[in-house]
Amino acid sequence: MVAATLEMLDCWYVDPAVSQDNDKTMLLSKLAILELSGWLEEEFDRLIKNVADKKLNDPKFLKEVIKDSNGFKYDTHWRNMLRKVVGEVVAKRVDLAMEKTHPTELGQLKALLDQLFLARCNFAHANLIANIATQQKFNAPSFTRGQYSQLTSILSHYETILMVEVQKI
Repeated sequence: MVAATLEMLDCWYVDPAVSQDNDKTMLLSKLAILELSGWLEEEFDRLIKNVADKKLNDPKFLKEVIKDSNGFKYDTHWRNMLRKVVGEVVAKRVDLAMEKTHPTELGQLKALLDQLFLARCNFAHANLIANIATQQKFNAPSFTRGQYSQLTSILSHYETILMVEVQKI
């Protein structure tokens, strides 16, 4: 669903009637980041639910773990949820297996998530005028679509490794 939304935002962004209106293009840029950010939070919730379904029979605890995480930075949000559900040892094994199987991708994932989280916070907690005043960078929705593409590829590899390591518990 987010892929279609990002594609639609990109089409609107390049529409000649819109592309000449700076306010509209900046709003479309903001919306693309916010949409991708929402998808990421849902994606990490989905991943932790899959892990919990395999190894944890405590829906109340899982609900609290998800509720306590409001973001998608790797160490601060995702890895913290993972540690709560499977422990530090398994979380570390997932990181090591990811680095071994797909060198550089874990680092790319962390950097991409940090970059997106910063942009999301800047856009979510300020209006357009404040974003302009602070010289916030507005990337075209096509740039955000590229980030989405990178994320889906890396997260696909990550999920495979995650589930293999969880099965070993």
